[in-house]
Amino acid sequence: MIIKLSEIINESEVTFDYVEKTMDSMDTPEGVTIKGKAYKEGNGYVIEGSYRTVLRLDCVRCLAEIEPLIQGEFKGEYLDPKEYSKYISSLKPEEEFGDKHFEEAINSEIDISDLVREYIILDLSQYEACLPECSDTSEVEKYSKEDVDPRWQQLLDIKF
Repeated sequence: MIIKLSEIINESEVTFDYVEKTMDSMDTPEGVTIKGKAYKEGNGYVIEGSYRTVLRLDCVRCLAEIEPLIQGEFKGEYLDPKEYSKYISSLKPEEEFGDKHFEEAINSEIDISDLVREYIILDLSQYEACLPECSDTSEVEKYSKEDVDPRWQQLLDIKF
């Protein structure tokens, strides 16, 4: 979903509640439910809300297909292209962004789906696995035979 900055200026607050059916490179069988609001704050624009989705992934231990529930909140702060240019030029070389970090509203538009996609990626576990424990450990067991080099044997005992 794309929000134009002119929509936020004309209204005090723009609310949204929709389901994004497909998200780039993510297998979301039920889509991503996104709810939130957009409003103007000073020279910037704030987009905030929550999301909820089920992702189709593979367990890193047994390779079974799993569908963990991923949900969380998101917030993004944007500037129109002119203000963003001023903001970037005001930063000193090698200066950190600090507490406030702004993104540029490209073509005076904000793509909420891209913002939410970034938050989903950050909320994913590094090693998604079956919970509470894998029911089929045959994939792991096939590599735990005694003919494994003893220097590598301890790696097989690691639990994710």
